[in-house]
Amino acid sequence: MSPGRPYSITVVITGSEQREYDRFPDIKGMSRRGTTTTTSTNTIGNRTEIVQRITQNYIPSQPGTYDIPPFTMTVNGQTVVSPGGSVNVTDAAAREGEPEEEVAEEEDTAPADAKAAAFLSLRSNRNQVFAGEGFSLSLGFFVADDNPLEMDFYALNMQLGAILKQIRPVNCWEENFGIRGQPQVYQTTIRGRKYTEYRLFQAVYFPFNTEPIHFPAVSLKMTVNTPKGKKQQFMTFTSQPLTVTPKPLPSDPRKNQAVIGSYTVREQLRGGVIRTGKSVQYRVTISGVGNLTPVAITTPENDSFFDFYSPSVLQSVTRRRGIVTAEKTFTFQIIPKQAGNFPLSTYFRWIFFNPSTGKYVNWQSAVVLKSTGERVAGASTGDPGGSIFSGIEDLDSSRPFINVQANILSIANAVLTIMALGMLYIFIRGRRG
Repeated sequence: MSPGRPYSITVVITGSEQREYDRFPDIKGMSRRGTTTTTSTNTIGNRTEIVQRITQNYIPSQPGTYDIPPFTMTVNGQTVVSPGGSVNVTDAAAREGEPEEEVAEEEDTAPADAKAAAFLSLRSNRNQVFAGEGFSLSLGFFVADDNPLEMDFYALNMQLGAILKQIRPVNCWEENFGIRGQPQVYQTTIRGRKYTEYRLFQAVYFPFNTEPIHFPAVSLKMTVNTPKGKKQQFMTFTSQPLTVTPKPLPSDPRKNQAVIGSYTVREQLRGGVIRTGKSVQYRVTISGVGNLTPVAITTPENDSFFDFYSPSVLQSVTRRRGIVTAEKTFTFQIIPKQAGNFPLSTYFRWIFFNPSTGKYVNWQSAVVLKSTGERVAGASTGDPGGSIFSGIEDLDSSRPFINVQANILSIANAVLTIMALGMLYIFIRGRRG
């Protein structure tokens, strides 16, 4: 394994938005370092392809060769099998592996019940955000390493289903980190005390409006291990309620059109000088931290200079360490109808609000499309989509329809019929003679 790289196991799901899977296998001598989920969608016309990747990272404790035994997992109700293998870890790889997923918490950020040997914590990384800005929410059960009691989860899936109905806000877009079946386990230190966190749920929420988001206290029942023959005992742990308050964006004439997030924009025009009547591909890629799912770049209206075609859209959403990053690519087909140098800033503009700086960013294309050739009236000579309806707007439906092929076929049939009748007449007359 190369230095500084974690070992990872990835599950790939194609053609489904569903994401249910078992706990990834334990690897002796390696510790888990969080799960990353990525969802990619590719939309061309009315067809959308979906690919999901769930990656579990592992960090080796020391250099050496690690054997990964064969294992099975259930993914969306289907059993998948891995033959296992082995990985060789160099000394540098063991030293330079990824940092701990969970860092020690300070006094002012630690959960209110952190003094207890075990507690349930529902917490957010922010208590105030801009409307449209994401905040992370996680639900975890913490057990101190020196806790004398041995406890187990009781009917976890049933309890968790009821809890999620209470805490999921209705006025937010949810990006779920897909913790299913088994909790994710992290080692952490709070106020100098070592804990194991069993993370039960995690998502990033993007508020639709400025209504306060209230998360009620929720409870989790655990079983306490007792000597054989004694009645099973239960302990109930309850989290603290919390509220996240979205605030409005600063005043701006275009604030209702602004997308919220920390983004960068890249653009690419394929080819150099373009012939009029020929298609050229123009690509715009938006990437960064935020919710790009509802974002769309409007297709400009056709004019005397260009014909524009609706873009294909490729989107990738990555959920990792409580942060949602996304990349969305719009690929347009453009057909120039006149020769000249044309700045695309006239057609492609976009505005977003960066919550990190508290400022609006007005983006416009920096590309200049250069074209040469004769002026063309339309784009039917270079229709990039090859649609069977190309040029239909130029047809006159008031004129009578003449099916030339059908007419030719009818004439041929008539000729053959006359020839057959003539041969029959000659045959009959010959016999009489």
